[in-house]
Amino acid sequence: MELGAVFLTVLVYAAAGYLWYQQRTPIFALAVLSGHLSVLASPLWRLLYGVSYSPGLDAVQALLGQPIPLVAVFAAGWFYPLPAMAVLYLYFTRWWFPGPLTALLTFCVFLLYHLLIETLGLRSSLWSYRGPALPFGLSSPLLSAVMAGLTSLGLLYVLLVSYRSAWVSMALAVVPATLLMSLLVNGLLGAPLWLTLRLGGAEWMVALGLASALVLLAWALQIVTAGVSKVEH
Repeated sequence: MELGAVFLTVLVYAAAGYLWYQQRTPIFALAVLSGHLSVLASPLWRLLYGVSYSPGLDAVQALLGQPIPLVAVFAAGWFYPLPAMAVLYLYFTRWWFPGPLTALLTFCVFLLYHLLIETLGLRSSLWSYRGPALPFGLSSPLLSAVMAGLTSLGLLYVLLVSYRSAWVSMALAVVPATLLMSLLVNGLLGAPLWLTLRLGGAEWMVALGLASALVLLAWALQIVTAGVSKVEH
């Protein structure tokens, strides 16, 4: 799995370089760079959501007293950006068109993609989730995939609205986008849940926090899908 993550990173970089040449825009390369920056928030999610990486993974730096595994640094280049980059390419080649239904279906595809990554990571013991089980029968991997899918969809929206911009403006919009979307989705929208988890709240408090977080995520999904559907053809 670790070797696969590195290999896929190399392939994504190669594809971004080729598409830069083919489409005459650096937006794909900027999306990969944006993904790498999102790894800066990884230690925060470990503290708030109880994500635990395998102790055998090499760490390259520490933030907030938490090591960042080397495989996470590589994988961050494509974890969020890859599905957004694929849809953007389909948009360029007119195989994908924005609309209310296609935006919602795109999120569903992103969700399945992130569920697959979650499944592979858990089965490979690259990471795990500690702490109590979530209420309503919702699993931590599924919630993580929902949040990751929304982050990828938000990045897609930024790519769609900025690809016609000048390169400097494009870079200013795209490079921090994944990190900011991750902070918004996992940090702000998920706050009702992680606050109750970190404070050791009673079961009913955790249930209320999860329900509130899900409502906020659904509200954000509606906003982002509406934005994506209104992008010019």
